Amino acid sequence: MLARHLMRTAAVSLALASTLLTAGGAGAAEVSGWEVSLSGDSPAGSLMSVSSVDDDLAWAVGRKDGHGVIMRWDGEQWGEDTAPGLPDVWQWSSVSAVAADDVWAYGTLVRDQVLAHYDGERWSRVATTGPSDDAWPEVPIDAVPGRLFKGGNALYTYSGGTWKTFALPRLVDIRDIDAISADDAYATGMQYPVKGGHPVTYHWDGDTWTLMDEPPVPSGTETDKIAAVAPDNVYVAGWATGPDADPPVPSVTHWNGTAWEDVTGELADLYLYAIAPDGRGGLWVTGNDQAEPAHSEALFWHFDGTTWTKEAGAPAPDGDTRWPSYTFYDLAPAGGSGAFWAVGDYSTPMDAHGDQTVNGLIERSTAPTGTVAGN
Repeated sequence: MLARHLMRTAAVSLALASTLLTAGGAGAAEVSGWEVSLSGDSPAGSLMSVSSVDDDLAWAVGRKDGHGVIMRWDGEQWGEDTAPGLPDVWQWSSVSAVAADDVWAYGTLVRDQVLAHYDGERWSRVATTGPSDDAWPEVPIDAVPGRLFKGGNALYTYSGGTWKTFALPRLVDIRDIDAISADDAYATGMQYPVKGGHPVTYHWDGDTWTLMDEPPVPSGTETDKIAAVAPDNVYVAGWATGPDADPPVPSVTHWNGTAWEDVTGELADLYLYAIAPDGRGGLWVTGNDQAEPAHSEALFWHFDGTTWTKEAGAPAPDGDTRWPSYTFYDLAPAGGSGAFWAVGDYSTPMDAHGDQTVNGLIERSTAPTGTVAGN
């Protein structure tokens, strides 16, 4: 989880024309509450992570044509970040913004890890510790005032210019981190291999990491995402691949401070890549929809604490309209308005030669979710 510390209860009014999506298993989706903020031929070919500090300032990171890209929102539009000092990388995979003058980005260059910090005027490279994670280069980071957390094949904390390393058992890899404060953070990942291994979740108490009870997910589920609201309100999510190329089987579990509860409910047929608390006691989930019959639309799921509902995202003007082409990799609050950012990519239709272009995509929610008919 990549810096989701801007939860608010306020909501913005609906501002998007209605679109309806026939959604297998959950009925027809309501009026879309999302609008496209970036699409088409832009500096971003794919975006992996997003983080904001207020309604008028946010960063999204990813790649295009073999080099890393950082995009910046100025309150009106997204443009490539041109602040000096930004290191060259193949891909930026994580960004976490604490304040306008305190932003962190993590990327990779060949087999080297690259950590950069923005101080409000320029970017500078910050020395990291530990080896590069060859098993999964998209290492998560999350920053809060006074501390930076980093995952991978160990758990790392950075404060006051000093790194602290918490060694993990062999074949354990941390895939996501969400910090509530400098002394209260949560991390999730896997004891690999996926089949034969099991998910792991750790809690940071300001001094060390402690292994929590194992979330009750089906065998073969890879837990990739975590979202923490409070010590008694933590979500862990992932997905498993069904036999014979069946649709993916997502899972979401909730920690109430004492035990885990499976809250997957109606959620189905989703490569689950992103989750975020909605600030009103619920949860947003998205990724890549594989429901039959196949649709090309962007899709989000919302959990209100009891029931899951589907909501259509906004179509990119040049997006493929025949086959599933939309994938979102991260969600984050868009400031204090109650809106959210979603970042990822989509495919254009095949040309006469059978080729497609993949473009970066950013969508912004325009209203809180409501009810969905057909549940």
